[in-house]
Amino acid sequence: MARNEVGKIRQSNVIMNYGPGAVVDFRVPGSGASVSMVTAGIEQWEKRLKEVGGSPQDLKRMNEPRLAEKLQVSHFRQPPIAPDSKEGETADEGIVPVVGVRFPGWLQCPQCSELKPAKKWAGAVGDPARHCPACSEKRQDNHKVYAVPVRFVTACPNGHLNDFPWNFWIHGLNGTCRNSKKFKLKSEGPGLSGLVLSCPKCKQSRSMDGAFSPEAFEGLRCTGNRPWLAEPREADCKQKMKTMQRGASNLYFPVMDSALVIPPWSEEVIQRLGYRWNEIKTIQTPEQRAQYVDMFWGQLEEDAGGVSKEDFIQLVESKIAEAEKASSGNLRWDEYRQFMVAAAAHTNKGTEFEVRSVTVPETLPHIELMQRVVSLREIRALKGFTRIEPAPGSKFPVRTQYLSAKNLGWLPAVDNRGEGIFIILSTERLRHWESMPQVQARAEQITKYHESRVMNPDNDNMFTPSTGLSARFLLIHSLAHVLMKQLSLQCGYSSASLRERLYLGEGDKPMAGLMIFTATSDSDGTLGGLQRQGEAARFAPMFHEAIRASEWCSSDPLCINGLASATEGTSLATCHSCLLVPETCCEDFNRFLDRAMLVGTPEDRSIGFFHDLLTPEHG
Repeated sequence: MARNEVGKIRQSNVIMNYGPGAVVDFRVPGSGASVSMVTAGIEQWEKRLKEVGGSPQDLKRMNEPRLAEKLQVSHFRQPPIAPDSKEGETADEGIVPVVGVRFPGWLQCPQCSELKPAKKWAGAVGDPARHCPACSEKRQDNHKVYAVPVRFVTACPNGHLNDFPWNFWIHGLNGTCRNSKKFKLKSEGPGLSGLVLSCPKCKQSRSMDGAFSPEAFEGLRCTGNRPWLAEPREADCKQKMKTMQRGASNLYFPVMDSALVIPPWSEEVIQRLGYRWNEIKTIQTPEQRAQYVDMFWGQLEEDAGGVSKEDFIQLVESKIAEAEKASSGNLRWDEYRQFMVAAAAHTNKGTEFEVRSVTVPETLPHIELMQRVVSLREIRALKGFTRIEPAPGSKFPVRTQYLSAKNLGWLPAVDNRGEGIFIILSTERLRHWESMPQVQARAEQITKYHESRVMNPDNDNMFTPSTGLSARFLLIHSLAHVLMKQLSLQCGYSSASLRERLYLGEGDKPMAGLMIFTATSDSDGTLGGLQRQGEAARFAPMFHEAIRASEWCSSDPLCINGLASATEGTSLATCHSCLLVPETCCEDFNRFLDRAMLVGTPEDRSIGFFHDLLTPEHG
């Protein structure tokens, strides 16, 4: 059977915006015809690999026990690289075979405006494009007029995806020709009111005005359609459908999680064992683990590093003890403690996690600890997605759709290598600053943090319904953004290449740190330009410049008074001229920011944690 090749997706994009359940647009090679598809679930990956001449072994396995335990899987797998990738390509340059189904199922001729299902249009075997025969015959150049995917679809808060109900829109539930398969969708004027849907059979017509209103589909419920899965229907969905643009940014929100590979899990023997390590550590007793090693020694010997079976059993027991001691169940706290361990030893060398302590400059008493993260490894996994609204923190559960019809025991992920700069703020100064009434009053002005539904679950311990959003969170988050903007000017990386990783906590897990890092699946993430900015001689002037640049914004006084972000309600003094960064760089979608926490307000500079670093004439 001929394969309908429509295109390929970069490996890293499969974990971001083009994962299972996402609507992806392609241009067919040669003809340039437009084809829209939904990326299929991960159970289809192995099947598709066999079809294109690959094997399931192309789904490279990755091991990160802490993240796997949190997401309740045994391991992770990288999206497959197509067998015809060019020799010498890196993982991110490799290409992933697209597995999917056509969506939306209705196509429209751009010339005659006819609208009907894809199977009603003409097409050739092996060609995913469809064309209009009547309009194609009228052309003098023998080129086909290709039908294009219709721009309107429907989705529901449960993550289901449906075609727009054209029959319902024009005929209602009980129309005489409510099963019609052919319409005209013609633009007769500006806006939706000028876009008219008509039925050639019964001659009824209706404009698309009101299609996006909440009452557009009264009496009609979601069908529970999940075209990306082998079992596409989910029964008993009682949600209302919502009209969406096919290319709308809120049609697909990936739900991701990540973890740094840190000691002892970063050690070579655990990484070599891969998913076998997960099997070994779940065995209850040392005796049973020894029996497991004895039974599978023929397969384990190659990954044992040349030691004897008896020594390997002892090594396993020691690593399990280390892992149990180092694991708290909180990924960020585990990582934070490893930074502290590295600080006590002044360095931590390793291929996966190498950290070098830096003497904090005397001109920066606000900082307690500085470290250059020379090398790091981040496993970034896709665990699901939402539609219409992004996934919230754990305090606001909403429906997250799955990537497969059943639990396969693994999730797709990418393996990123990179570098960064890690800092911890002075505990003594921070506690004094947090206790100031004017600082607390400033933080209490953000009243809609609980409505934003976008807080990173790892950061949701920084607010409570009684005390509101933590001033510490606003401070560290805002500091991360100004440092990203300043570092992008000095280290050569684009602003979209840098990311933040916040370490925030109070009570029994006190944290007040942040890491600015870059990590990619190829060598670009480890060129050294970023971590070198963490050297004391470079970092101090860069830090001072970042704070002084935040003193004034080109949008002041509107920005500093919170008027520039008033409609959002989740930030105070922030705008595109000062704190906002590309959303892929921010853990919390550019929410929960306030420049005043860094430099204060013109009326009261003491609100700013770093107000004493400002120029004397303005400080």
